[in-house]
Amino acid sequence: MKKLIKIYGERNTSTNYLSQLIKLNLQATEVSGVAPKHILKVQKIVPGNELIRDIYFYLTYRKNLGWKHSCVKPNKIQEKYKQADSQLSFITITKNPYSWLLSLHRKPYHHSLTKKQSFKQFLQHPWKTVRRDNLKSNLKNPIELWNLKNRSYLQIDNTIALHLLSENIIEQPDIIINKISTHFSIERSSDTFINYNQSTKDIKKDSDYYRNYYRNEKWRDEISSEEIAIINETLDFKLMSRYGYDVIT
Repeated sequence: MKKLIKIYGERNTSTNYLSQLIKLNLQATEVSGVAPKHILKVQKIVPGNELIRDIYFYLTYRKNLGWKHSCVKPNKIQEKYKQADSQLSFITITKNPYSWLLSLHRKPYHHSLTKKQSFKQFLQHPWKTVRRDNLKSNLKNPIELWNLKNRSYLQIDNTIALHLLSENIIEQPDIIINKISTHFSIERSSDTFINYNQSTKDIKKDSDYYRNYYRNEKWRDEISSEEIAIINETLDFKLMSRYGYDVIT
């Protein structure tokens, strides 16, 4: 029996990339964290399409432990782990909040607003969650979303979870796969690491582009000192320290 892996990570944190790496390199099956194609087809023709996916994840939670972008429920996770007789493992992915907010602004998945906002406006505007987020319906801003999601990941016991950084996955995917294999005692598919070089979001960008962008922190050129100050007003500095990120001042 193949071991099972459940991935949790916010939007734009390399969850799709890691899924591809696991599929190519490990003898493990990922527990789905996205709605199946037939649900996506229904949502296109039914008003209130987010509700369709919300209902799907509500009805299937015991099977799949929810949306991959959701706030985790540690008690439910522990219960599912026991039922799986230790064949289930968990991976969470966290991304530097400053660069993550820039990514979310560029691709604000599930954002209720249709009008494009400036990055400054985006940082100060309330974020309306979807039900499958497992959070209250309205957050003060998207920075609070980062705090709540990443705080919840740390509630999963380290004996059954690996807490990874998006930047490390992008920069050293081979080392990350080795780490997952060793930590969870998962067999490799082959002795040779196989990378997934194509972007899962933008066909014009490849893994080399993202490595350069994050390793050299090129995203810093896209954010002003005023915007950094706005982020810092809400950002959980203790949580930043737990994940090893520096606060920008």
